[in-house]
Amino acid sequence: MIVSKHTVVSIEYELSNEQEIILDSNKGFAPFDYVQGAGNIVAAVEEALNGCGVNESKKILVLPEVGFGLYDEALLYQLPLKEYLDSGFTNVDDRIQLQDGRTAIIVSKDENYLTADANHPLAGQSLYYEVTIKNIRAATSEEIVSGHPLAAIENCSGKSGCC
Repeated sequence: MIVSKHTVVSIEYELSNEQEIILDSNKGFAPFDYVQGAGNIVAAVEEALNGCGVNESKKILVLPEVGFGLYDEALLYQLPLKEYLDSGFTNVDDRIQLQDGRTAIIVSKDENYLTADANHPLAGQSLYYEVTIKNIRAATSEEIVSGHPLAAIENCSGKSGCC
């Protein structure tokens, strides 16, 4: 079987940036499962894995334009500190919710203002994925509808309270 639309793909991956700093990895842990074609992972990675088989490995460069977007200076906001004092979220690196519902990270603070950045933390970065396919199976109809792999329940006795 190969990776194609409506397959559940189990992958081992490592994500790093241009400085070769590992940002995320599941190596040494359980594989990550996703439904191919459901948009659960970065589109460029999903596309690169299409047609791969079990135990196949890929190194994938994801440019900002097709990853988490270009960094947008317009997504930096100056917010009056006094409006956020009661929230308890006024320190650098705190996450806050903006009035339009977006999440932002406080990147600086002075006596009157917070500067909050609503860009994705990986915006503007070229990213490198090293991915190995660990397993591929056909997605169930429920998984196709939900867009996510569903946990398999094994060894259920059928008795009340089991599973």
